[in-house]
Amino acid sequence: MKNMVDEQPVEIGYLLYSALQDAPNQEASRESLSRIWSLELQWFAPEESASIITHLIDKGWLVNDSDMLSATPSLMLLRPPLGWRPILNSVLSVQDFELGSDSSEPEPESYLAVKTLRPRVSNPEGSNLPPDKAEGSIPHLIEAISSGSGLQTKEVLRRAQRKRRALGPVTLWMALALVAREQGLDMNKIVSAIGPESS
Repeated sequence: MKNMVDEQPVEIGYLLYSALQDAPNQEASRESLSRIWSLELQWFAPEESASIITHLIDKGWLVNDSDMLSATPSLMLLRPPLGWRPILNSVLSVQDFELGSDSSEPEPESYLAVKTLRPRVSNPEGSNLPPDKAEGSIPHLIEAISSGSGLQTKEVLRRAQRKRRALGPVTLWMALALVAREQGLDMNKIVSAIGPESS
């Protein structure tokens, strides 16, 4: 039997995909999310949708930037299987979003697909761009910026996401490097945190 905590990233990935995948810049207002889940998909009552949105923001799964909501850049949005429906109590019991796991036990492949940090728009489907080899260094890079600047990891991600929207198709690690530079961090340390695999 799967652990409910292990299934949470997959479930939230499904839930947010349903509302954000086709939205401009994969972001939407509270009202739009509530309308999609309540009226279009008829999964929840409007007040339940409002509670879910507040909970996901508080737990770090949704980022609120200038009243527009988007999934944390670390979460891959996954198309839910046919017939899938979210369970209200399960969504409202979701734990804080975590950047990584300290567990040494192997995790289900579907969980790792969501949990591994990947820029969602750095190499869109159908693009001729090479894969972003620095993706695996992103968790360490976020932690380095957070510890060096004193910003919480959620705030580091929020600022990086805002830069990506402003600059267009840049990778997540590049946006994070710009945040680090803004904070006056030693860029040699930041470059080394990105790792040799990105070269």
